[in-house]
Parts: sequence; C-alpha cells; structure tokens
Amino acid sequence: MSTTTASAPASAPPRSANAPAGTAGVVTTVSAVAVRTGLKILRRPQILGIAVLQSVLFLLMFRYVLGGSIGGTSGSYVDYFIPGFVVVTVLFNAGGGAVAVAEESAAGLYDRLRSLPIPDVAVLAGRALADAALVFSVAMVTLGVGFAVGFRSSADPAHWAAAVALLVLVSVTIGLIFVWIGLASGSAQAANGLGLLSVPFSFLSSAFVPIQTMPAVVQAFAEWQPLTFLTDSWRGLLLGTRTTSTLGHPLSFYIVGSVIWCVILTAVAAPLALRSYRKD
Repeated sequence: MSTTTASAPASAPPRSANAPAGTAGVVTTVSAVAVRTGLKILRRPQILGIAVLQSVLFLLMFRYVLGGSIGGTSGSYVDYFIPGFVVVTVLFNAGGGAVAVAEESAAGLYDRLRSLPIPDVAVLAGRALADAALVFSVAMVTLGVGFAVGFRSSADPAHWAAAVALLVLVSVTIGLIFVWIGLASGSAQAANGLGLLSVPFSFLSSAFVPIQTMPAVVQAFAEWQPLTFLTDSWRGLLLGTRTTSTLGHPLSFYIVGSVIWCVILTAVAAPLALRSYRKD
C-alpha cells in the first residue's frame, strides 16, 4: 500500500511592495503606466470628446443663460466665473478616472500588476498622472472657449506661468484622490456616484458666486474649503487688480493656501489609495 504525500501549495506571487525598487525603477514604472493609460484614452477619443463637450456646454449655460441673473451683467460675470469654472472642470472630469480605475480593478488588471516586481506606489502615480493630463487638457480647452465668449485676462507671463503650474498641481492632486475613490468604491457604479458628490461641493465655494452672498453658516465652510483657495488664486493670477482688491486677503494668501491644501490632500489620499490597492 503506497502513500501519497500532498504537495505543498504553491506560494503566491511576490507582491510588488516587497520587490526592490531597482527591479523596475519607479520613474520607469510611472512612465509606463501613464503612457499605457494615455494610449488607452487616445484609442477611445470619445472619452476626451465627451469631457470637452460637457465642459463647454456648462460654460455656455453659465455664460448666456445664468450669467445675467447671477452676475447682474453678463460681461462682468464672465470674467468672474471663468477662472473658477476652469478649476471646477478639473474636479468634474476627474470622476471619469475613478470609474475607469474601478473597471480596471474589476477586470483584474491590478491583480496582475501586483504580481509583478514593480513598486505599488509607481502604479498609482502613473495612473494619477495620466488622469491629470486628461483633465488638465480639458481645462485648457475650456479656458480657450472662455476667451472666445468674452473672458479677458490681464496677467503677465509670470502670472500665467504660476496659474498653469498651480492647475497642474491641482490636476495631479485631484487625479490621485479619484484613483483612491475608484479603488475603494468596489464598482464603477459606486465610483460614478461618489464622483457626483463633487457637484454640490463645487457650488459651496467661490467658483460661481462670491461667498459673501451665501448664508453665514455656509460662508464659514466655503471660505476655508480648498476649492475657494484654488479658484480665488486663479482669479487673482489671471485678472490682477480687477479682482485682487475684492479678495479678503492678499493673493499670496490664496496661493500658499492652495499649495498647502494640495499637500494635505495628497498626504491623505496617497496612503489611502495605496492601502486600497493592496487590499483589492
């Protein structure tokens, strides 16, 4: 009578978190994931097209339908709301990234990536950068349409450079937040629903109307939330003395506050996204 010895179960593939970073350098992995995601988007041009179309339609609605009633005269309101709307466009369109991440997670993409000897953080950074590039591009197209419908900037090249740099930082930060939402949501439907929560959040800021017109309780929140810092920074950089005199603080206060908010949000979202990625 022979006996059979059960073979030991095969060990699981090594996790990328335990792999040495030199196996596939962080920069190389970030670039590879970002390029892969970017090419995937380019192969589906309707993604970019729909994002641009939605942003432009909302811009035109605020410019020609609501502008007169909200701002008194549509000519003055267009200069007020375009900078804020460009920032909000980044937030609105980042929701698509969360849905895509949830779909990729459900399809097992991240299971395969975790089995490779690459750093987990590089995978998430690459995805966030690709999403940031998409929403930044949509925001720039939206700004161009804003100029076409009457927006005028008095910014010099230095202020323009600062405004663009700030928007890049905002795009990366928001992109990372929505990567986390996509990983943590569990499904594309849930990710889409969570992304829609950004809509009321954007209205509770100075993006569309001055916070002085809001009830006192709402003002207390709106004055210190990140979107107000970001939109007032962009407004001050692009409009100069036409708006800095109406801000409650010097322009530097809003710019520094915006950077601080981006650092805080990144410091919170990055470990949460990494934890969700490893638990997925």
